[in-house]
Amino acid sequence: MKNINDLRDFLGETMRAIKDGSLDVDRGRTIASLAKEITDTVKVEVELARATDGDFKGTGYIDVDPSPFKLKQIK
Repeated sequence: MKNINDLRDFLGETMRAIKDGSLDVDRGRTIASLAKEITDTVKVEVELARATDGDFKGTGYIDVDPSPFKLKQIK
């Protein structure tokens, strides 16, 4: 998977496969667990972008734009 959209598509396919019976629930749970791990690393990228005021541009897995989250300096 090259980006977060690929992950979303794959998870959608996984849910459909579980629903139609072509994938067992245990394998689906394993896939969901791995997807959560990937999502957790993406959250770290977003937090790093926020902490560096956008100097960290990310790995390309997601589009990182921390500008809406910048805090104004109190003078």
